[in-house]
Amino acid sequence: MRKIYNILLLMGVVVAMWACHSTEANYKESYDKAVAASRTGEKGEMYIHDLESRKKANYVVDGDSIRLLHNHFNIIDDKSDMIKKYNVVVAEFKQKFNAQSCRDRLRQEGHASYVVYISAKKLYCVVVEGYDDISPAAAFAKNPEKYMKMKVLVPRAWVLTRM
Repeated sequence: MRKIYNILLLMGVVVAMWACHSTEANYKESYDKAVAASRTGEKGEMYIHDLESRKKANYVVDGDSIRLLHNHFNIIDDKSDMIKKYNVVVAEFKQKFNAQSCRDRLRQEGHASYVVYISAKKLYCVVVEGYDDISPAAAFAKNPEKYMKMKVLVPRAWVLTRM
């Protein structure tokens, strides 16, 4: 009789432990709740304000407005002669590895892309193409889907120039 109780107790423990495991759906649900909570209230207003400022155009070229920023930056893993005066940025990352992966995917598409690091913002920016003239850079930044297959990973493609 004692063996039966032990077996039933052991089976109960196994069933309880089996039923309490987390699933991918549970993790995704809690992540979605956390993201929704961070985009409400004061943090949500800051997020929306940041997003709007990253989309805002501040320079006019050939009748079109683009986002043009002047920053000090260094090229990562490539030669400095690759950098042109006007650089079209299509992705921003906090980690170097992610930026390099994005650059490699763009190179597979046939673009002369490279990664630059803006130390003031602690940000790795992926430049899809560099130009010596602002007109083609502005055309690319205005409609990047026309020139590349990969999705733009910033709210709006923008042009970076060196100070």
